[in-house]
Amino acid sequence: MIFLKKYSNFMNNGIIIAIGGSENVEDNTTILSEVIKNSKFKKNSKIIIIPTASSYQEDVDIKYKTAFKKLGCKYIKTLFISSKNQVDSIDNLNLLKESNILMFSGGDQSRISECFIGTKFLEILINKFNSDHFVITGTSAGAMCLSNNMITGGNKIVKCGIGLSLIPELIIDTHFTERNRLSRLSNAISIYPNRIGVGLSEDTGIIIKNNEIEVIGTGSVTVFNFEDLKELKFKVLYSGDKSILNK
Repeated sequence: MIFLKKYSNFMNNGIIIAIGGSENVEDNTTILSEVIKNSKFKKNSKIIIIPTASSYQEDVDIKYKTAFKKLGCKYIKTLFISSKNQVDSIDNLNLLKESNILMFSGGDQSRISECFIGTKFLEILINKFNSDHFVITGTSAGAMCLSNNMITGGNKIVKCGIGLSLIPELIIDTHFTERNRLSRLSNAISIYPNRIGVGLSEDTGIIIKNNEIEVIGTGSVTVFNFEDLKELKFKVLYSGDKSILNK
């Protein structure tokens, strides 16, 4: 058990599963199976897929519907949203209210922010996450958008914007080891030293539940934080490792 930093805002009823991208969807031992396990409704969960970040939304729809069906799930809906004025339809809001799992796909995280920030949909999502046993998962861009201070691009010189603020204490970067993003994330944490940086390798994720992070998948998770806001430190975690994040 690794203690990283003192925070009190992780205490809620919802669960977040952030994935580093390129997850294995070919068998029943994948990271997606952890998404189902963490819902109290298991295979009977009502799942929403949001491929807004992607330029190939229909391909994303097929990929994840196939993967969730392979895991035994039946109730899966995809919201094809490409602009803010599509978000707050009555059908979308009702579907969200009745759902148990919501997944943001990979692509461009800025597209998610542009469409969802300031909407009734996001307000309901945050309230549902804070008050219900609700699972929010995202892969690649879909994981990065869950932060408040969201990385939007750059390599050594990082660019940041505003995300959905579901986990404002973290800044998440993905495809971390495969795309050599150590400098990018460490620079982001230097800009926002009161945040914790989480670098997720591909086919690797973290489960954030109450005040704890647990690593799942086949790769590593690199965690950055400023100790007493003075010295930048990092740890590398692997599948099964856990980190306490409570006050």
